[in-house]
Amino acid sequence: MNENPLYVALGDSLTVGVGSTFFQPNFVKYYQKSIEYYFRHPVRKLVFAKNGATTQDILSFFSRPEVAGAVHDATFITLTGGGNDLLHARKKWLKFGESTIVSDAIQQCLYNMALIIESILRLRGDVQKPVTIRVLNLYNPMFQIPESRAWLETYNRSLFALERYPSVQVADVYSAFYGHEPYLLSMDHTHPNPVGYRVMAEVAADLGFEPVADSRGENEARRRQ
Repeated sequence: MNENPLYVALGDSLTVGVGSTFFQPNFVKYYQKSIEYYFRHPVRKLVFAKNGATTQDILSFFSRPEVAGAVHDATFITLTGGGNDLLHARKKWLKFGESTIVSDAIQQCLYNMALIIESILRLRGDVQKPVTIRVLNLYNPMFQIPESRAWLETYNRSLFALERYPSVQVADVYSAFYGHEPYLLSMDHTHPNPVGYRVMAEVAADLGFEPVADSRGENEARRRQ
């Protein structure tokens, strides 16, 4: 890498870092450090996120020129989303008790997540350099509700279909959090605490940084020839 690559973080409150503390890193900072440690190179960072954002809100980000330009130039991209969609559905389910409320929300959320990835790839249509795209699935902040496990597992299982897109891998945060939610969530019982954010970043980083890492290895091999 001859120049500092750009990491673009897109998403909701998990990308904002709600639940962490002022003096401790959130997910984005932990993941940035993981990239820098792996490549032994500084990484620039741009964050486009909003507390409370739904997948539809995240889709609307791409109409902003600064977001479109950053995505076009990015070497690394992370995406968090879907949690607020399902939290809103949970509130309606608790009020009306209709299971279709949640199943419909899951399908709409999956549809929007696919549109987000397609928007990213479309904005990068003329870019020759590879990009690493990591989508984080959803842990369960509603673990006290027995039905929530089936909801989250249905959503997360289907979310892996995003790996059909080039450069995309899904980080299985759900499995990392499962059974440990009380220790990884902040005092609001919804967002991760600093330890939870570190776990999220570790799960994403453990996927590796292909295809960027593969490209870097090929470039170094050429220079040695």
